Amino acid sequence: MPPPRTVKHASVKPGRPPSAKNHLELLRRMPKADIHCHLDGSLRPATVLELARERGVKLPGDSVEEITPHVQVAPTCRSLREFLDVFDLIVPLLRDAPALERIAYELCEDCALENIRHVEVRYAPVLNATARFTVDDTIEAVLRGLSRGLKDFGVTSGVILCLFRSHGPQENRRVFSALKRFFKPANGLSKPGVVGMDLAGDEARYPTMEYASFYEEARARGIRTTCHAGETVGTANLQAALALEVHRIGHGTHLMEDARLLKEVVRRNIPLEIGITSNVRTKTVPDLRSHPARRFYDQGVPITLNTDDRGVIGIDLTHEYEAALELGFSVQELMALSLKSVDHLFLPAVDRDRLRKKFTKELESLGSAP
Repeated sequence: MPPPRTVKHASVKPGRPPSAKNHLELLRRMPKADIHCHLDGSLRPATVLELARERGVKLPGDSVEEITPHVQVAPTCRSLREFLDVFDLIVPLLRDAPALERIAYELCEDCALENIRHVEVRYAPVLNATARFTVDDTIEAVLRGLSRGLKDFGVTSGVILCLFRSHGPQENRRVFSALKRFFKPANGLSKPGVVGMDLAGDEARYPTMEYASFYEEARARGIRTTCHAGETVGTANLQAALALEVHRIGHGTHLMEDARLLKEVVRRNIPLEIGITSNVRTKTVPDLRSHPARRFYDQGVPITLNTDDRGVIGIDLTHEYEAALELGFSVQELMALSLKSVDHLFLPAVDRDRLRKKFTKELESLGSAP
């Protein structure tokens, strides 16, 4: 790998730097966007408990304190597989409209508490659909919840539909067909809509290129795409994602293993949707200090900071910006990252411009604060 080069990053007008004790409050007040946020990974433990009680589902505990160890992964989590096992308890509770609408609405409320202005929430509809609750029904429920969240909390949003690697062609085709029905290129800030496609699941067992036809058709239809790739060891799925011309890459943690691919990501300006704590908990990286986010940044790789699964991990987005501080980012650099994240949203250009102006105004105010 060549030595880091000097990169000119987006910036906001500098002001008097805040004292260390004010960093957390400043990061919380800073306008933010979360562009890699799994809906079924964002539940509050209290909501899990209430949904289970309403549906007569037995949980391994009768209080929030008792069930939290079962619905949140501990720092001692040993692998991505162990991390994903938590969803075996959560997902069966999310197979009706009231549940999906509720958790989408509560996600907006949680975002508002830390000034997340825009969230792109993703989920795999086939995991929630049943014989009586169709893929379209799941989408409509999520959009209702997000619409209520926009009205009550002012958080704008979009929905990314996930194909799932372990599902067969027929199941993924159901999701893709729904994606084509719901996606509109003009989906913007005024109303939540379906804005793009993702591929999630066990990338070690199910190579990305097996789903090439979906990406080719999405590209032909102007549907924006992202792809989980490079979260597990190796770069084959990263190479496939580039070949399929994705607009963004989920995680991409192992991109540092291939200087040629890294250079291509920089050349194409493809952002990585990074979840620092998620990567630590899933043992994608051995510990926080080993995370390559700072090295990516110094090499000119576009990066965004995201929660991934805020409920399952027990974090918020402010926590991720704090983690970036520990990796050597300055507050001013994090402000610049926050602003730059707007450019990577799956929104029409006019809506990105509107949001960027709003972010810039708020960031300049924070940057000049004592």
